[in-house]
Amino acid sequence: MISVFSYFFHRLYSRATIVRCSPPTSAFSLLDNYQVLDLVPVNRCDSNNRVKEVGITYCSAIESTPFHYVAIVVHTLSSGILGNLGFSRTVERYGFRPSLESFAMLVGIFSSTRMHDEVRSLLKSIYDYYNRNRELRLFLLLSELVGLSNGSITLLQAYAAIVKVLAESSMLEDALIVYIDAKSVGLELGIPLCNLLLNCFVKRNEVEMVNYLFHDIKSTGPPPNVYTYCIMLDLYTRKDTLDMNKAEMILLEMEANGMNPNAIAYGSYLRGLCIDKTAEIAWYFLQDLHSRGFPCNTRCFNAVILGFCHEEQLTQALIVFNKMKESGFLPDVHSYSILIDGFSMKAEFQKCHDLLNEMINVGIMPNVVTYSSLLLGLCIAGELESALAIFKSFRNQGYGEDLVAYSILIDGYCHHGNLDGAFRMWQEMIENNFIPDVFSHASLIFYYCENGLMNLALEHLETMLQDGVAPNVVTCTMIVDGYCKQQKIVEALKFVQLTRDWVIHPNMFMYSVLIKALCKEGSSDLAWAIVGTMIKGGLSHDVVIYTILIGDLAKWNLDGALKLFSTMLSDGIKPNIYTYTCLISDLCHYKRMPEALKLFEEMIQLGFAPDVFVYTALIAGFRNINKWEKACELFQAMLKQGIKPDGRTYSSLGVKNWCG
Repeated sequence: MISVFSYFFHRLYSRATIVRCSPPTSAFSLLDNYQVLDLVPVNRCDSNNRVKEVGITYCSAIESTPFHYVAIVVHTLSSGILGNLGFSRTVERYGFRPSLESFAMLVGIFSSTRMHDEVRSLLKSIYDYYNRNRELRLFLLLSELVGLSNGSITLLQAYAAIVKVLAESSMLEDALIVYIDAKSVGLELGIPLCNLLLNCFVKRNEVEMVNYLFHDIKSTGPPPNVYTYCIMLDLYTRKDTLDMNKAEMILLEMEANGMNPNAIAYGSYLRGLCIDKTAEIAWYFLQDLHSRGFPCNTRCFNAVILGFCHEEQLTQALIVFNKMKESGFLPDVHSYSILIDGFSMKAEFQKCHDLLNEMINVGIMPNVVTYSSLLLGLCIAGELESALAIFKSFRNQGYGEDLVAYSILIDGYCHHGNLDGAFRMWQEMIENNFIPDVFSHASLIFYYCENGLMNLALEHLETMLQDGVAPNVVTCTMIVDGYCKQQKIVEALKFVQLTRDWVIHPNMFMYSVLIKALCKEGSSDLAWAIVGTMIKGGLSHDVVIYTILIGDLAKWNLDGALKLFSTMLSDGIKPNIYTYTCLISDLCHYKRMPEALKLFEEMIQLGFAPDVFVYTALIAGFRNINKWEKACELFQAMLKQGIKPDGRTYSSLGVKNWCG
């Protein structure tokens, strides 16, 4: 370190222009006054205007150069003025060459003292300058910087530092460009840095970028490691980017390359299976892993427990939970919270209390998620007094209140029509210094809209805006729906226009509310115009939302619904069983049986199994056009499929157990 400081000190001293001495001032005040500090070696302190420090005096200079600022850094080890000034502004003030040499000195100083964050900050500033001056070549710019740094940093380290700081700053496209530039000049970045960049793209669901980078790593190096494959597994087992075929290929590729998947890899794969609604397969897979001694942990069991809870197989979830304990894996707070959430959603509150007591007895303290799940379940079930008692109990145990818990209780009171209870919780929340968020406000707006109190809803919306809380699309959809329920379509459409001032773009649910209201009113042309606007806006790429719109439209404009169905198919979106069920039911209602039968046969060919509802609609439809033979044929087919008729089926036939 002494040799590095000595080197930079002599470089600074050779550039110093001393005019007069003055008392020291802070670096930033000197910058404001357009004065700078210099370090000059002296033998002794002989003036009251000089700071008493062995061998150093602070002086000012008339002609500012960046090297005077670097002198401050040598003394303080703070990036100080130049770091805040930025490379671009430094170049504007002092010219390119002096600025680059000054920043090279700073990079050298901070590198020698292992102040890596400061090094990355300086290099990012240089990259920002390059980004605005693309006539420069990054390779030449960094090569010159490295040469001026007296070997304190290598070219590879410079590239790596820039990639890292850009990735951490969410400038992923720029980070990838620097990565490619480094590869083009023959540099190979380390696999930890490649993994960092890969993981950043995964978190943003940038599938194409991830696949490009992963392929490049495998093709040109560095060789991927276990964590590289874990990151790829994370990509393909996420809800938004789920692809279990590719996830399986990643596992097989790991093994083919002599790498043993770890518990993280298996945990991700199990999570993917459960998201794919195959929790039973995930459970068999996990049992096989454990029996063969392959790595697994509590996270793996939690993934399967969560999968069964999402499929509402709570008994099976408990079996996995108990097996985890028997196998020597200790449940954690997430294990218990998942189960408590599952049982609370099914209103099995005694089981929730049992699990809560068990986790406390084994020394695991519930967290906010645990008791928020229980509060939510109680509020949904209308057990508001029990929810309030739980809330107070947790507060008395030292957990304290939190905004989420207050929001859940306020929403529960509003959804069950207890405005006084909601206001009590609102007032208590304010008194405890919690600032209501958009969800708290939305609960009250929901109550007003559901009860036709549109003026109060709009007044509360105004209060919300005055408090600096921006409404979201859900809140605005509530108000649109409130207007539509009162058949105030014009006011609803005007409000939709107003939402654009808040940079809120209508989503499929808001459009659905409007289309349903317009169709009900008989304004099918305007409804279809909104469908067109929605599709042109690129909002129509979801089978669930398409099905909702088709269902709403079919009740009032069946031809419009069929047209939307055709648009859905042309967009490459595959219908689901609910899409077919909706259209078949309405076609049968309007006695358009050939079209209904065609869709029925199409859904079977696509592998969808008709249920009792579809068969009943078809039987009723053929009976209504006096096609008794076809109705009986469908009834017999239904029985052969093992589908048990219900009361509506027999009612559709007109005679109990007819055709039997």
